[in-house]
Amino acid sequence: MISATTASYAQPLKSPSSQRAEKTSVQVENNDAKAGNSRSAGQLTPEEKTQVEKLKKIDQEVRAHEQAHKNAGGRYAGSASFGYQVGPDGRRYAVSGEVPIDIAPVDGDPQATITKMTVISAAALAPAEPSGQDRRVAAQAASLRTEAQAELTAQSRDKLSGNDNQEDEKPNSFTLSALASYETGSFSANTEKPSGNILDLLS
Repeated sequence: MISATTASYAQPLKSPSSQRAEKTSVQVENNDAKAGNSRSAGQLTPEEKTQVEKLKKIDQEVRAHEQAHKNAGGRYAGSASFGYQVGPDGRRYAVSGEVPIDIAPVDGDPQATITKMTVISAAALAPAEPSGQDRRVAAQAASLRTEAQAELTAQSRDKLSGNDNQEDEKPNSFTLSALASYETGSFSANTEKPSGNILDLLS
């Protein structure tokens, strides 16, 4: 199973294998309490041997389930934790498991949020038999991805609108250059060229 680490999304969940293990666990615990220590296969009753085989299968399924979450979740997934059941043979078998995953949106970066939620959705549905909680986490990630896509679209639209306004309000570089040249030329003409009155007086 997979669990979201963001508080608003954190929910306990069980893998299908752990649910199937519940009935077996009760009887195994009772038998183990009587046994006290581990026993070899030759010391087990036929019924106990059957229980051990079931627990072995569940253990394999649970570990494979959580490993699938972990592999697909990458850096967003934490370490798997397991719930164990002691069998009639005295050994511990994993009958439930959980992989925490960070489902928080990336603050201020909708594109990064879209990428992250795509990974989380894939991680939640990675096992061969996703649990109900796995599917809920996938749905939550899909919803957050949709929100981020809408935010990204709005940002792009606002950016385009802002660029258009800036072009209307600000003169371009050519206009500034031409204006500066005109002002400089006018100043030079006025300061360098003597007036006709001065020439007449000198003559």
